[in-house]
Amino acid sequence: MATLHLRLEPRDGEPFRHEVRADAVVIGRSSKADVVLADRFLSRLHARLFRKDDTWFVEDLGSRNTTFLNDRPLGQPTVVRPGDVIRLAESRLIVEDPDRPAPSGDGLVGGPDERLPGSTVLRSATLFLSPEREAATQGEAVQLAGRLRVLNEVHRALAAPITLEALLDLILDRAFAHLGPEEGAIFLRGPDGSLHRAASRQAPGEKGEPLFSRRLVQEVVDKGMAALVTDASLDERFAASESIVVSGVRSLVAAPLLDSEGCLGMIALGAKQRPRPFGEDDMELLVAFASAAALRLRNLALTEETARRRLLDRELELAHDIQMGMLPRAFPERPEIDVAAALQPARSVGGDLYDVVAEGERVWLLVGDVSGKGVGAALFMAVTKTLFRALAPAAESVAAAMGRVNRELARDNERAMFVTAFAARLDVATGELEYVNAGHSPTYRVDAGGGVAPLGGPVNPALGAVEGHEYQAGVTPLRPGDLLLLYTDGVVEARNASGEEFHALRLESYLAGCGGAGADAVVRGLLGRVEDFAGDTPQYDDVTALALRWRGRGA
Repeated sequence: MATLHLRLEPRDGEPFRHEVRADAVVIGRSSKADVVLADRFLSRLHARLFRKDDTWFVEDLGSRNTTFLNDRPLGQPTVVRPGDVIRLAESRLIVEDPDRPAPSGDGLVGGPDERLPGSTVLRSATLFLSPEREAATQGEAVQLAGRLRVLNEVHRALAAPITLEALLDLILDRAFAHLGPEEGAIFLRGPDGSLHRAASRQAPGEKGEPLFSRRLVQEVVDKGMAALVTDASLDERFAASESIVVSGVRSLVAAPLLDSEGCLGMIALGAKQRPRPFGEDDMELLVAFASAAALRLRNLALTEETARRRLLDRELELAHDIQMGMLPRAFPERPEIDVAAALQPARSVGGDLYDVVAEGERVWLLVGDVSGKGVGAALFMAVTKTLFRALAPAAESVAAAMGRVNRELARDNERAMFVTAFAARLDVATGELEYVNAGHSPTYRVDAGGGVAPLGGPVNPALGAVEGHEYQAGVTPLRPGDLLLLYTDGVVEARNASGEEFHALRLESYLAGCGGAGADAVVRGLLGRVEDFAGDTPQYDDVTALALRWRGRGA
């Protein structure tokens, strides 16, 4: 489509046509726009149509009132085709097919509605909803007042607390009461955008499937058009629709369920033996019905979503309490050691863990960080901690313990989750420390003189990552007064508003100034330092720290 043919219907002016021969055209109310429309609600430069590889696209230019394509808000440049309706504030652009003769009858080739003589009217539903409509005669005023009474009754009926099923039934009930069809159906969009029949009704004595036409869906839902068919057998759009012909429907009227966020679906009414076919007054009334129904449907969906979120929040709060309850509430009370730990999850639940277990003259330590976030990571964290408690105390070495934990985590691990961990076993009598680093941040050792250095030794794969791996351990003696700090990467990777990381250098500087502070003071001071550094920047990763000071034998 090298040339774009547009029919433009400004809010405050006469419709006109424009042929776009350039590669792009900007529409707005400013004189700087390529096409200026008389619409005070239009942005100065509202939208742009542009050509790329013989395909035309439309994009919103950051307008205040958004650009709608077939009554769906534009989020990104989107392909346009003949028949598409672009809504800019209260003005419309219709993409025309140059090979198809335009309807006549409005003094301009193609009027404000598309009409097939004697059979069908397709009109944008938004035109019926204009708040500025006025009655020209006393008869029209009486008719308008009666319609307003009907709509007021419908609004009151729809306003009561109600379920979705009851709401759909009520919409059909009011449609049957005021429009007198012989069958009707409401179609709603699913989460994937597909349309499904959500409710239907037939007059007593009617049989068979309620009407459905893909062509009708295309015109009403995809383009946001209200449809009136006075005789389906004479309409070239629907005469070929087997579903319409077989159903026996001669006259039908349909309207999109439109609100400010887009189209939720449509309501369609059909008649076979109705004394008179549906008219434009019926179409206008159904559009008003559909507008009220769409507002109530959207509110109901928002209410249900709010209820689901509240339930999820309560479940997450419970999961958080359970997860925090799995962490040690108290640490081994031995004169040789001083130990403390803390965990701050980035979400309600997280994947960090720590544990301290005493077994005779030995104390086991563990700090870990599960891959991923949220509930899945929290479950994997719970499994890891349970395995550590069950397998470590009875193991002959730290390497053997981590090997067994790894085998259990790697077995049937279809989601390929893993946990980086630092596990250690301290002999409180001698100060000998045996440890395994499973892909984790290095543990720091702070000596009594304030010297800070990471523990060396082999670095093994994360737990659960490589099934059957033989873990290698490191061994080092501690001296009385030495402090160990185990932590997760949420400490050193915490960021401030400038995107700068806390980094290991700040951690080392902090540890160098801890002196002989108690383990609890070291942990609380570190978490406070990280929090002050991040400021108002949201925490994106769990933060965990565990400190242990060995006082020595007979302390």
